[in-house]
Amino acid sequence: MSTRTDALGPTLTVTTEPAEPAAGDAVTATAALVNDCPFPLRGAVLYLVDPGAATAARTIPLGDLRRGAKVTRSWRTSMPGDVAGDVAFTAHVLFDVDGRSADCARAAKTVSVPYEPNGVRDPYRTFATTDDARFGQYGSQLVVWAGGGDLSGGRDEKGGILLPGSAAASSVVQVKTVGLTGSDNPSAKYGIAVANDLTAPEKGGYAVLTMSKSFGVEFMTDSDGDGHLDTWAGGGSSTHPAWLRLVRSGTTCTAYSSTNNGLAWNEIASVTVPSASGALDAGVVASAVNLNYPGTTVRAVFDHFTVGES
Repeated sequence: MSTRTDALGPTLTVTTEPAEPAAGDAVTATAALVNDCPFPLRGAVLYLVDPGAATAARTIPLGDLRRGAKVTRSWRTSMPGDVAGDVAFTAHVLFDVDGRSADCARAAKTVSVPYEPNGVRDPYRTFATTDDARFGQYGSQLVVWAGGGDLSGGRDEKGGILLPGSAAASSVVQVKTVGLTGSDNPSAKYGIAVANDLTAPEKGGYAVLTMSKSFGVEFMTDSDGDGHLDTWAGGGSSTHPAWLRLVRSGTTCTAYSSTNNGLAWNEIASVTVPSASGALDAGVVASAVNLNYPGTTVRAVFDHFTVGES
């Protein structure tokens, strides 16, 4: 895969050896830069970035590169051992065009590692109201495979991963919904939930904020403590990935969503959940909502699930 700054270049590519590394493999990654621009690149600097890293593993000054110049640099790294999904080995080059302007090029070799159910680790717990639910944990990512006929009203069928008693009277529950796959059902949902006891919603305090496969964000709550989600707000277009946030203040729960990594939040609604009491369970949930699509299931991937004080 290569990325050009414009139609004129430069061209930057990244390759790996082995070509399709598995989790934990030692890897030699190679960045190749060709100056296809009709001008020299001044003061070029190449940054070589490992999968999941925020800073470069190697920073290499290349100096001035004439038209047509070709540069190749390699770095020794490895695939993370606890990883699934898309994993990228990245090269980024910065350079001056002239004394007044600068530009850059970026490229990555992306390796797709399949998600497989591998359970979850402490302090997480799992729960399900469907027989086909399975669970996984990869670094900061949580994964739920689930069926389920619905996730509202009197038919509340889902799989979930929870942190028991983690949402205090003033708290924020937040997650990045990465992707929902494996179902042709547009109503499938994944998101965050709180309750006095997520394994028994009839004990009260129940609120759910989800992103639908195709119908946007949905905020549902239980207004009378009987365990049934009977209020609704939301709609609009679906966004994957998206950030979802529930802010609890006593018995008031306010739902937000963000499509720009949490830089700005859109308030969905603020609702009173009278039965919310003490420290609530908080978790991530997924449902295929397959009442009209029998047998379909989904794989929901979440990242950066957090529960903290507001």
